[in-house]
Amino acid sequence: MNGQIAAALRGEFGDVAFTSRTAGSELFVNPLMGVYFAVDLLAIAASVGYLERSRDTETMFDVALAIENHRETVPRRVRRPFPH
Repeated sequence: MNGQIAAALRGEFGDVAFTSRTAGSELFVNPLMGVYFAVDLLAIAASVGYLERSRDTETMFDVALAIENHRETVPRRVRRPFPH
């Protein structure tokens, strides 16, 4: 797996033989394999303003309603004009 990621970081993709051990094998290197990241889920969840409101939801509609109710309590930012 590390070899595939290294190949993706070099810009290679498709069926790439990156070591003598993998030569002759069909190994697909996805160009996005070099884009790995990790997150702290608890830190992200703590920053979600509607987390408590959505805790006991059961359907997508319930979640949408929780978000909508939360948005009504948050001050709206002034929209900046789009630069031309």
